Amino acid sequence: MARRRRRTAASSDHLRVLPGKGRRLARFRQAATFYIILGLLAVLVLQAAYHWLSPYILARRLQIEAVTVGTLEDKIEVAGLVTRQELLLTAPGSGVIVELAPPGERLPAGEAAAVIAPLTGEERQRLVKEAGPAESFWERTKGQLLKIFGGDGAVKAGETLRMTGPLPPWITERVPLKAPEAGLLLHRLDGWEEPGERAFFTEEEYNSAERDPFEAKVGLWVEKGQPLVKLVDNWEWRYNLLLPLDPGRTLAAREQVLFRFDFAPENPVSAGLVAAEIDPEKEEVRLTYRIRKQFPGFEERRWLEAALVLESSEGMVIPAAAVVEHKGKPGVYLNLGGAVKFRAIKILAGLGDDLVVEGIEPDSMVIMRPGLVEEGQRLN
Repeated sequence: MARRRRRTAASSDHLRVLPGKGRRLARFRQAATFYIILGLLAVLVLQAAYHWLSPYILARRLQIEAVTVGTLEDKIEVAGLVTRQELLLTAPGSGVIVELAPPGERLPAGEAAAVIAPLTGEERQRLVKEAGPAESFWERTKGQLLKIFGGDGAVKAGETLRMTGPLPPWITERVPLKAPEAGLLLHRLDGWEEPGERAFFTEEEYNSAERDPFEAKVGLWVEKGQPLVKLVDNWEWRYNLLLPLDPGRTLAAREQVLFRFDFAPENPVSAGLVAAEIDPEKEEVRLTYRIRKQFPGFEERRWLEAALVLESSEGMVIPAAAVVEHKGKPGVYLNLGGAVKFRAIKILAGLGDDLVVEGIEPDSMVIMRPGLVEEGQRLN
């Protein structure tokens, strides 16, 4: 017994405890387990994300798009002068405008477009003298009036005179300016009412042309024979274009065209060609179109920019690259319920990289890169 105890005591002298190794091993096992679980969760998240994003990724890769009804237009940009049948009404005598019919409304024949209070030279001189202490009669002072009026009471060129207050009670005569025919009454004259034969301009020529605009207002002094207002035929107007030989010659052979004016692009206008003149020496073509359509505010416009539509086709618009040939027929690949299906089409028109077709319904999911798929292929 004593020997066994001595052996046990001797052997225990050779045993040592290594501090910390068992704890580090346990921690390593815990960390490994954690990262394995984290990795599995990441794989599950990636799989779910791929499953959720795969339709979007596939649509981006194959460029799957819903097609809609659209219009293809072969057009050129033009700009030109608008002319109308415009009748200028002139002052029946020198005097002050005391009444004006409302502008922008159709005035019947025989109705008064304006009323003038005529004044003789002597009456004008008297009015000038009375205007001295009562400046409310005129927008200008007595000194300005004396500069404007000469010995005969004439107003110098470029000067305007307007009364702001009531006329003196001794000025009682009134002369109406009656409309000889019906028309749309306008108070503003832009100076282009009578362009004559010179109705064809480049935009630079139009902008540099000198004109003398005038707007009739109550209280204005006017001279006898001076244009005051105008009557416009608002049922028909002309659009005058100056174009180079190309495309002018092509357009000169077309009796009917379509315009989309910049101020009303949503309202295409059909126009008929009424005159065409080809000048090979100047290398230009002059075209005049008749338009029978009214737009709000069109009567105030003189220079218009427009898109002249040569050809127009409406239908399902798709890129030409989406068309494939299957068994000798043109068509497209559609995504129908996650499967690729071929649908034959009929090509109606083409312009640039686009086509107008029939044979597919609106909102059909067309595969725009058909080279990446084949008939019957599953997409999910």
